[in-house]
Amino acid sequence: MDEPELKVARMNVSRQEGRESVLEFHYLLARPQGVEYFTEELRLFLFTHEEYINAFQQASLSVDFDPQGLTGRGLYVGVKGE
Repeated sequence: MDEPELKVARMNVSRQEGRESVLEFHYLLARPQGVEYFTEELRLFLFTHEEYINAFQQASLSVDFDPQGLTGRGLYVGVKGE
């Protein structure tokens, strides 16, 4: 964000801990009164392909997997039967 009275910058680093992807966000907020710094951590659980397929099936959905997807990282599509 780049406003006359507020500037915001965000950077992040990531790492893997076992089956978790850990994202550590670092923020700088600049106002006329001064600069603030804070961090935020986000943990995302990593699943296997088989676990994703099983989750869709357990939800009574048929599932297709496109290995390319929208961004080159794959895409799961679940469809509820009629």
